[in-house]
Amino acid sequence: MNPSVLYILVITLFLWTCSDDSVGQKSEYYSIHFGTYLYQDEDCSGDDIQYATFNSKGITFFDYLGDNCDDTTECYSMDTYELTEIDQDSFLIVLDNMNTITDGLININEDSTMVVSYSRDSGPEEYKWVKISEDVLSFTPTCEEEYPYTKDIADMLVYAVSDEGDLLWKNYIHGGIWDLASSVTTTQDGGYMVLGVFDAIESSGCCYTSDYDHRDIIKLNNDGTIEWRKEIEISISGYSEYDSGIGTSLIETSLNDLVFLTVGSPGNNKLMIVMMDHDGEIIWTRTYFDEDLSYSSGQAEILETDDGSLALAAYSWPSGFIAILDYNSGEILEKNDLPCGYCRKIIKRDDGFAILGTGGSDDEVTLVKVDERGGLIWSKVYDDPGLWEPLDLIQTEDDGFLLFGYSQPPPYATLVKTDAQGNEEWRKKYDDYVGGGKGWIHKTEDGGYFMVSGYAVTKLDSECEVEWNAAAPFGFEKYFNNGMVSGINHDMKKIDGGAIMVGYGSADWE
Repeated sequence: MNPSVLYILVITLFLWTCSDDSVGQKSEYYSIHFGTYLYQDEDCSGDDIQYATFNSKGITFFDYLGDNCDDTTECYSMDTYELTEIDQDSFLIVLDNMNTITDGLININEDSTMVVSYSRDSGPEEYKWVKISEDVLSFTPTCEEEYPYTKDIADMLVYAVSDEGDLLWKNYIHGGIWDLASSVTTTQDGGYMVLGVFDAIESSGCCYTSDYDHRDIIKLNNDGTIEWRKEIEISISGYSEYDSGIGTSLIETSLNDLVFLTVGSPGNNKLMIVMMDHDGEIIWTRTYFDEDLSYSSGQAEILETDDGSLALAAYSWPSGFIAILDYNSGEILEKNDLPCGYCRKIIKRDDGFAILGTGGSDDEVTLVKVDERGGLIWSKVYDDPGLWEPLDLIQTEDDGFLLFGYSQPPPYATLVKTDAQGNEEWRKKYDDYVGGGKGWIHKTEDGGYFMVSGYAVTKLDSECEVEWNAAAPFGFEKYFNNGMVSGINHDMKKIDGGAIMVGYGSADWE
């Protein structure tokens, strides 16, 4: 063979080999991320089983629908997406027009942790995955049909109970993984309005939100059937890295409007008041920046006064206060500081208002009496022995007061009866560990009392002795004469012959 021809063949083979090696190096360069990843679940308490496989065709997500988060059927739903490289560790998710997400992005850190992020109408979302195998594994069986959104840990819990201990009706309302009904009010048509959030953030139990702009309301008829539900937009503040409260103190006014309290601008815990009509259309909102009013984790309450104004008991450093507000705007017409800290409850009296809050050297329960313009008449601190965590307050038939709080040692739930000047007459304790700092009490038609905490539902007679109690010693279950519910109460309101409670729970917990 001609040496020149041989030389050309050798060079050509060498160049072809280098070119092939380059492709091989590129393939190998990409392949360091190939393999199988396990989802690091934070939303479903570690119960959500999902895998992702990454190979030259893109990324495929496998979601096992038989786990405790989905609890639907024993198969894997499968979604595959093509990827576009940004750099060696970052890839864009290629989406079509049918997707409800945008800005899909994958970042892989040191070939071990994959972060998947994208945006929805409800805001940005981010999820972490950890590499568990260099191999691209397969997961079977795959689902033969598509299923709607199946992830569910806790639903909004709404239920009604009679004074005799009968479960009148119950409803677990599903919308996301963690759903919370934070407040409820009766409506003039005999039904109910529920305030809360679907797909909330779970933290230390439940439930918070990072979305300052939206809340959910649900209209029920008198037997708990949903008439309608809608998401309402209450601000344009956006999202925050902070977990915020959802809302409290939902009331219906004499004009058939609805009012509730929530958190205003991101990160500063300022108080916002929202007024809407009976269809959930916003009338006005007001966030009290300049006045420095605090939401204080819902330790605030609002009511309508006899003259058609609004009365607000809340906190503004360094003390609690009462303010009279204009009905049509929320403008502060008059404001008076109170000799207490955080305010939990305000009730009307013929000659003014009574406010239950914290005070004294150790933040014990404090009762404050003011006139109709908020001027101080007297205050009492219940510190001998100490009574902590003010929960609720009602006026008794002898013009005295009944205070609901808790005290040490257990049992914690404590009622304190006072005279008209707030002087303690007696106190009684009950076998209820008052979880979550929630509690309510009202007078019943038979002269007794209906007492509810986060965990317990209790009926008392006219002497405040227990007639029946629906709570398990520890846990979420509440057993009534004819049925049960499982969940945590976040609000209670009196109804004819009983009470309605809302919070979060699940039929799967029963």
